[in-house]
Amino acid sequence: MINILIMDDGTEKVSRIQSVLTGMCMVPSKNIEVARSLNSGRRKLAEKFYDLLILDLVLPVNDDDEVEPMKSEGFIDELHRIGRLKKPIYVIGLSQYEEKVVANHQIFDSKLWKLIHYDLKKNDWELILQNAIESILSTKEQLLNSIKEQNKYDIGIICALSEEFEQMKIASALNWKKVNVEGFSNDFYATEMRTELGHTLRIIAGRNNMAGMQAASVMASCMYSLFYVHSIFMTGICAGFKKDDKDDTIDFGDIFIAESEYDYGSGKLDNKDELKKEYKGIECNFELKTKMNTFIEEKHPETLINAALESKNLNLMRKNPLIHFKPGACGSYVVANQDFMNKLIETNRKLRGLDMEGYGLYMASHILGKKSLMIKCVSDFADSNKGDKYHKMCSYSSAWFLFEYLKYTY
Repeated sequence: MINILIMDDGTEKVSRIQSVLTGMCMVPSKNIEVARSLNSGRRKLAEKFYDLLILDLVLPVNDDDEVEPMKSEGFIDELHRIGRLKKPIYVIGLSQYEEKVVANHQIFDSKLWKLIHYDLKKNDWELILQNAIESILSTKEQLLNSIKEQNKYDIGIICALSEEFEQMKIASALNWKKVNVEGFSNDFYATEMRTELGHTLRIIAGRNNMAGMQAASVMASCMYSLFYVHSIFMTGICAGFKKDDKDDTIDFGDIFIAESEYDYGSGKLDNKDELKKEYKGIECNFELKTKMNTFIEEKHPETLINAALESKNLNLMRKNPLIHFKPGACGSYVVANQDFMNKLIETNRKLRGLDMEGYGLYMASHILGKKSLMIKCVSDFADSNKGDKYHKMCSYSSAWFLFEYLKYTY
């Protein structure tokens, strides 16, 4: 909606202008402000940006002062030149003194502004004002749409940690450009990728610089609102759940895709200091799940990961990884305790991955009605042997897997 400032000391004139704006032009009254002197207008223009300024050519310097015509005319140049005032998109001069209109007409024309003779007995100025506002609204809408298109991306990618983020960029084999967002300390980078179907994907990636569900949830919410992405993916490392079943085992370097995520720390703490857990998971987006299953079945990416790792001297396993599209558990602290992992898997024998961000990502997407999917790689088993030996390999693998999926699917 349009924001308007009226600089005029005439009570009856201001009232009529407001009536035209709220009636014919349908501008909400809360979007119309009034300044009755030059200094009052200066203060408002220094503090706020207005789309339209309706300016009387003869104003007092301060409220309740006598008018000073020469100083009023000087304000026109001041508004155009001095940077401390936020210059409106458009200025309409509206004066009841015909000689002032004639004298200043060329000045307004040179600045592409409009100068109108205000006559109580006529209403032609009302139509001119209405047309000006319609033009401003149309221009503003086109500008906002243009800005939105420039900031609009197809895919968002989130990494919690710096190593994950750097390996993600390397695995993409794309050129990334830093995107600065005012008010945000997070790092954002953008790129474009050509898919096998001939489409160009605009991708924005963000780094949290910290682990945790809350950070992931906030980052996802920001990316949905700032960059209008339709889907967000998360890559990086996770822990795996060891299994005794030889036909259902998990190993270092295996790909874990979270079919669902639940917060293992949620529940009720009773008066005996016992936590009664609630195992309510959030499912991943069904559309992304279907597309991912199609990609896995048709492309068999697990047979291609080793070659990609070899090219970067990161292949520590020397065997094809398995892909586990299974439920995951998520919590707020780093786990290095096998007994704790055993207790978790007792709650759901299908659990395959443990991480610190997935539930936050899925919760934000679920609340906002958006799509997301977490793809990580098993770098440890959250036991006493937990270490960082496989971090770089797994950070690269999960990201490589994502970009292969994007190239094949979109």
